[in-house]
Amino acid sequence: MTATPLPRLLALLAIAALAASCTDGGTDPAGAEPDGPAPLRWSDPAAWPAGVPQAGAAVVIPADRSILLDVSPPPLKSLQVDGTLAFDERDLALTAEWIAVRGTLRIGSEAKPFRRRAVITLAGSDPAQDVMGMGAKVLGVMGGTLELHGEERLGWARLAETAAKGATQLVLERAPDWRAGDRIAVASTDFDPLQAEEAVVRAVYGKTVMLEQPLRWAHWGALQRFGGRTLDERAEVGLLTRNVTIRGDDASAGGLGGHIMVMGSGTTHVSGVELYLMGQKGRVARYPFHWHMAGSVKGSYLRGSSIWRTQNRCVTVHGSHDARVEDNVCYDHLGHGYFLEDGVETGNLLAGNLGFRSRAPAAGEAVLPSDSRPATFWITHPANTVRGNVAAGSQGFGFWYALPEHPTGLSTDASVWPRRAALGEFSGNVAHSNRSAGLNVDDGPRPDGTTETTSYRPRQDPAAESPAVVAEFRGFTAYKHGGRAVWLRGSSQRLVGAMLADNGIGATFAASETFLDDAVVVGESDNRTLLPNATFPIRGYEFYDGRVGAQRSLFVNFTSSGQRPASALGFNRANGFPVSTGNFAEGIRLENANAVYLEPPRADRDGDRAAVILDTDGSVTGTAGAFVAVDNPLLVTAACARRPEWNAHVCRGRFVEVRVQSTGSENAAPLEVRRDDGAATAMVGVPGNPRTVALSLVPGRAYALRPGGALPRPRVSVSRMAGGEWVRFSLPYPSARFAVIRDSDTARPLAAAATLAELDASPGDRFFFDAATGTLHLKAMPRAGRDAVTLAVEPR
Repeated sequence: MTATPLPRLLALLAIAALAASCTDGGTDPAGAEPDGPAPLRWSDPAAWPAGVPQAGAAVVIPADRSILLDVSPPPLKSLQVDGTLAFDERDLALTAEWIAVRGTLRIGSEAKPFRRRAVITLAGSDPAQDVMGMGAKVLGVMGGTLELHGEERLGWARLAETAAKGATQLVLERAPDWRAGDRIAVASTDFDPLQAEEAVVRAVYGKTVMLEQPLRWAHWGALQRFGGRTLDERAEVGLLTRNVTIRGDDASAGGLGGHIMVMGSGTTHVSGVELYLMGQKGRVARYPFHWHMAGSVKGSYLRGSSIWRTQNRCVTVHGSHDARVEDNVCYDHLGHGYFLEDGVETGNLLAGNLGFRSRAPAAGEAVLPSDSRPATFWITHPANTVRGNVAAGSQGFGFWYALPEHPTGLSTDASVWPRRAALGEFSGNVAHSNRSAGLNVDDGPRPDGTTETTSYRPRQDPAAESPAVVAEFRGFTAYKHGGRAVWLRGSSQRLVGAMLADNGIGATFAASETFLDDAVVVGESDNRTLLPNATFPIRGYEFYDGRVGAQRSLFVNFTSSGQRPASALGFNRANGFPVSTGNFAEGIRLENANAVYLEPPRADRDGDRAAVILDTDGSVTGTAGAFVAVDNPLLVTAACARRPEWNAHVCRGRFVEVRVQSTGSENAAPLEVRRDDGAATAMVGVPGNPRTVALSLVPGRAYALRPGGALPRPRVSVSRMAGGEWVRFSLPYPSARFAVIRDSDTARPLAAAATLAELDASPGDRFFFDAATGTLHLKAMPRAGRDAVTLAVEPR
């Protein structure tokens, strides 16, 4: 046999040694750049100026060096990665008080996810520690690259069968790739969000997941059909365990968890990762995963990961744009969950994410006052994509569009108008088992972090008084809300194609030109659990403000019981504010449903006593153009018929909107209004504004107005009038020296009629003053081509 030359033999031996080192739990020379040199091994003393780092070391990987982590080092003081640190494909653990990444930290890759077990633990107990402005226990990406890629696994699925209380198995809609020992969480399908629970997998057989312990709660798992559409109230089940874990140490349960912070031009590609015991209770900017004032982060993502048992949120996008947050599970978190912080963040994608068990912080532990009503999804600018997410149980809201007037916090910018910006996309989202609304578009933040009543009024140009654009919230499913499922405030909004079921109230719009379109609304499904308040009058759609309406929608199973009334349509309860006589229903279908129920109006709530609904096409009352009117004598005439089961009247006549105002310092309320046939009502005024009284009236009639005191500067406005309609008013007036101005035309005050008969015969261009009784008579009749008129009295 011919001998091999020595140089060639040495070369072959070197290649063999390298191959052996990479197959002992390893892959290719992990961490090497595609065209760069092979990395040095952490365990190799030659890789370090002073030998392999020991416990408590402050380790720096220089910019020109690439290190392969091939051993689990002892706990470090700190780790600064200016070059590259990559995990070898073997079980590894890395513990440090903090890690700063200016270069690259890599565990696996997108093309080749990590298959073994990797754990990074952020340790420490000093809350005063501040690492480069990022606080304590931080993994900070400061212009560097974070590549973390665990196994691609099924992140969450729904049940295929109902799981009873005490069950020891779950049957899922598809077979999961979960394993014995994995920890999972099952969402509540009741009104209580805290009926979510954790479980440990004992075994998996196809779609059946066997559990180590029995379930504490029942979880619904069946599909139902209504009107040709599917109602899906099946419980979500999320996988919490991942093979790549970034976590706080065990002491983090006390509130000081780890956190990941991405700043500057940092790049993050994170998938298949578990974030556990992360976030710092009550501390601003200390969140489990956090893009911080990073500008556009296009290409960066967090996906297919779990974030659970957090001390402060789950995912924060702050002063950053174009991030992708997809297919994650956020479970058992404190405060808001998926959090777009200031109101300047745009172009971000939230898709396919699950969030549940959103908990309110204890007193004094909230980052923002609004955390007391935590939203699983908190969105502060409309121009983002929110698609296919599930908010499956919060002590506050599911989805909260909390729109500031201008961005707040570090992003203050008076040129940005979130409350007037067009909606990007909101589609296919689900909310259930939330203590507050599933979708809340209201209550925007002030600069000090508190919230205020907010009207979302999208415009073509948010910075100018430009034409309105319509914001469509499409394909929303909401169930098991003890109060209302949807609350929209503002104008030019649509809730399109919604499926709303098993809620105290389906939807209420404190808005104008805002409509429920093509919805299916179910009062009670087969998933029967008791409302928290058994006497609450359930209703599918509530009228309020206006003009609002419900169109082409099906209402099912709204039947009254001995404990409480139920109806497809109703009015916002105990309402003192003005409502529109243009509020309407059209194309309504009813199955096993009481169409309307209007509660007896409260004497101290004028809005209750003004409640009317226009049935445009007769689909509610059987008569096109008829109105449903509340039980108020001022609204009822011979043209009305009482419907006892509705506690209301069906009226063939019309109604108009009226406002009586004092433009001086005097109050218009209390105000008695008496119709020419003697029907009367005492009005108490708009809450917080007793100088204004708003009411609905029958046109073509005369009304005597009797305020509590003299009104030197009264103004009467009537709107939503049809051609030729009029309303006559009389009121005491303290002086014969005055002018009556119509529609602010001060150059042409109205002329005085000689008699009341002359006023009645006029087209609204006269007034009559009865000097003998000190009574002023006004005829409100719009000019040709208009549907509204205002008459103002000015003393001379």
